[in-house]
Amino acid sequence: MIIRSLLVSLGLIIFLLGIILFPLPGPFGIPTMMIGMTIMLKASNKVKRIVLRLAHRNNHSSQIWLKMRRKHQRMRKP
Repeated sequence: MIIRSLLVSLGLIIFLLGIILFPLPGPFGIPTMMIGMTIMLKASNKVKRIVLRLAHRNNHSSQIWLKMRRKHQRMRKP
């Protein structure tokens, strides 16, 4: 429980650092935000539910999510 809390906190800090770095020149903001979001998604089911809820609200996001899911499933099949 404590480890998951620490991982979510670390992911949030890295994500916020990416938001701060986003306006600066260079490719540092988006990759940093993606790393932070990945850590948070791996550590917390609540964060996963929130992200899925936000993705399903918007039809365009939902279509992108389904395409990526299908690609991922094709890649994982032996």
